[in-house]
Amino acid sequence: MPASSLDQGEAVALLRQLVAIRSYPGEERAAQLAVAEWLTASGLTPELQPTPNQQPNVIAHINNGPGPTLLLNGHIDTVLAVEGWDCDPWQGKLDGDRLSALGAGDMKSGVVVNMLVARELLRRRDEWRGTLIFSCVTDEEAHSLGARALIAGLKADACFVTEPSFAQAIIGAPGKVLLRVTATGKAAHGFMPEEGVNAAIELARFVAQVCDAAPTGTHPRIPSSQTVLSFHSGSAQYVITLPERAEALLTRQIVPGESAASVLAQLRAFADSLRSPASFDIQVEPPFYPPFEFNVAGHPFAQAFSQASSSVLGAEVPFGYMVGVSDANLTSGEAGIPTIVFGPRAGDFHQCTEWVDLSSIIPCAEVILTTALAILAGPQRPPA
Repeated sequence: MPASSLDQGEAVALLRQLVAIRSYPGEERAAQLAVAEWLTASGLTPELQPTPNQQPNVIAHINNGPGPTLLLNGHIDTVLAVEGWDCDPWQGKLDGDRLSALGAGDMKSGVVVNMLVARELLRRRDEWRGTLIFSCVTDEEAHSLGARALIAGLKADACFVTEPSFAQAIIGAPGKVLLRVTATGKAAHGFMPEEGVNAAIELARFVAQVCDAAPTGTHPRIPSSQTVLSFHSGSAQYVITLPERAEALLTRQIVPGESAASVLAQLRAFADSLRSPASFDIQVEPPFYPPFEFNVAGHPFAQAFSQASSSVLGAEVPFGYMVGVSDANLTSGEAGIPTIVFGPRAGDFHQCTEWVDLSSIIPCAEVILTTALAILAGPQRPPA
C-alpha cells in the first residue's frame, strides 16, 4: 500500500487560500472557482453545477468501476463577519495550531479535507472500486440551495459531511420548520377599540401560549424546541388606529415522526382553539429541513468508520447527535443517504473568535480516507 500524500503544510496553505476569499451566501463564485482550479490541477475533472442562487456548486466524480458510491460534501459559504474581530477575518490569526478566521472552522477546513481525500483516492484508484463524488456546495448558511440542487436525483450509498465535529461523529439531528403566522382583525379608531378587532392583541395571545399549548415532539436523543423569532404589527407611521394585521415568525425543531404538515395542522388547531375574533393564517416558509437519524447498528459504513477512527486516532470516535441543522439533514433526511458528520476540531462558530485546530485536519482526512478505502470495495448493503 503506497504511503499517503496527505500533508499538513499543504492543508494549512490551502485552507488559508480559501479563507482569504470572501464567500458570503450569494457571493461564493470566486471561492468555488479556486476549488475547481485546485481539483483540475490535481487531475480531477470538476463541473460547475447551476443552483437557484446563481452561485455554482463544484462537483467532481471519480468513476472507478462497479461498486458503491461515496459522497464527500462540504459548503464553501460563510456567515457574515460580525463585529469584534481582533484581526482581519479573511487573513486570520495563527496561535500555535489554532487558526482564528472567518470560515476556518465552519467549514472551509472540512472542504480542504474533502479536496485532499478526493485527490488521494484518485492517486490510489487501484486500491478500490466504485464511485467517489466530491461536492462543494453553496448557500448552506442561508437556505441550502446548493445542497438542494446537489441531491436532486442523486444516488449514493454513503456520505460524509465534513462539518466541524471531531470529538463525536454526528448521526442525527432535528429538522426545522419555519412558520409565518398572520392575524387579521378589524381596524378602528384607537379611542374606540370596541368597534374593531386588534390583530396585535389577538396574535399576542397566540404567541404567549403557543409553546405551552402546542408541545413539541419528543425523541430520546434528538432535541426539539419552539420559539418566536419576530413579531410585527401596526403602521410604521404614527396613527391612532387599531392594527388590523399582525405577523409573527416561529421556528420549530422537529424530530423523526414529525413533518411540516403535522406541525402546520397542530398550530392551526391551536389557533382555532383560541376562539379569537381575529382570523389566523399559518404557512410554512423556506427553508425547511427534515430531521434525520442514521441507524448505525450493523451498517457497514458505520463499522468501517469506527474501525478507521480507532486505527488512525487510537480510539473509536463515538456517535452522537447535534442541535442545529446542516446539509446532512438533506443528504440523509431527504435523499435517504446514510450520512456521518465528521470534520476537523473547531469552535466559536458565527462569532468573532471562530477557530480551527490545524493539527486535526490531516487526522480527520486519514479517518475518512481509511473509511473510504474500506467501503469502496464492492457493493455493500446493510443487513435486512
